[in-house]
Amino acid sequence: MNNMDKGVALMDLTVNPDIAAVSGGAQTTLAHVGLPVRGGAGSVSRIVRAKAASGAVASSVMLEEAAVTGILVLRADTASDPLNKALRSMLKLELPGRLESQSEGERYCIRWMSPDEWMLTCPLNEAFDVERKLRAAVDGHMAIVNVSGGYGLLTLSGENALNVLKKSTAYDVHSDNFEPGKVVNTVMAKAQVTLRAKPDGCYEIIVRRSFADYLWLWLQRAGKEYGLEAFSATGG
Repeated sequence: MNNMDKGVALMDLTVNPDIAAVSGGAQTTLAHVGLPVRGGAGSVSRIVRAKAASGAVASSVMLEEAAVTGILVLRADTASDPLNKALRSMLKLELPGRLESQSEGERYCIRWMSPDEWMLTCPLNEAFDVERKLRAAVDGHMAIVNVSGGYGLLTLSGENALNVLKKSTAYDVHSDNFEPGKVVNTVMAKAQVTLRAKPDGCYEIIVRRSFADYLWLWLQRAGKEYGLEAFSATGG
């Protein structure tokens, strides 16, 4: 049974060959800020510039915005076993358990969101193909929603990244409770986020596009004493 028979609508704009430079053409949530590429000029934050000029604080926290990322929300109950099998075959991933995540390098990661919901990230230009193949492989009650344009992905790193988190969320992010691979849906200040402790010691923040500006302003202030520097994976 093909997808037309199932009455499923698929968004294929991101893989249309007539649309050039998909990832480069899609604007990130903070594109208007003009964050520099890592290794280029300093952060656009006036706070950071002032501190860098005075030499008062050496930067010990880095914030990096990823390029627009493919994000698929997967929902499955009775079809979770076939979905698990399809993920294992296609991406070498399995549906993680409660508050857990699984990743395959930096390209693919799947996060537990609720008992029947997971969030899968992949390169933007692969999102449609991954969605199409999963739909074809799973014969059962399942939902896949492409929400790539609605979220931004940020990474906090550096020796004081954890301290910035402690100032920003009520969730217990101590390493005894927030070990590598753990994922939680929580708030940073008043913005709802999906927070993941990465295996490399960094922290991943997925935030709705509508809250990105608010969170950016908050993190500048939370990281002020640590000389926060901010970068873009794409240079805006």
